[in-house]
Amino acid sequence: MKKLNITITLGMEVPDHWELIKDEDGIEVIDLSDGRYLDLTFTPMMTDDHSENAEWINDYLYDYRFADSIVDMVTEYQAVIKMLTAH
Repeated sequence: MKKLNITITLGMEVPDHWELIKDEDGIEVIDLSDGRYLDLTFTPMMTDDHSENAEWINDYLYDYRFADSIVDMVTEYQAVIKMLTAH
C-alpha cells in the first residue's frame, strides 16, 4: 500500500460578520450569523471523464460505497482555519 499526502490551502474573502466558533466537539466552524454554520472539510469528488470539460460531482450520482472507502483510507486529517482581519 502506498501513502498519499495532499496539502490544500484555501484563501477566501468572506463577509465581516462571519466568525469562527468551536462546535460541541471543539472543532472550529464558521458561524454565518444567520443560524447556519459552515465546516469546510474533505469531500471526495468523482467523474468518469478525464477531459478538461469533465463534470466533477459529490452527490447521489456516484457510488457511495466507493466514496466511503476513500474516506476510510484517510489516516490523518488536520484542518486549520484562521480568521484574518485587515487593519
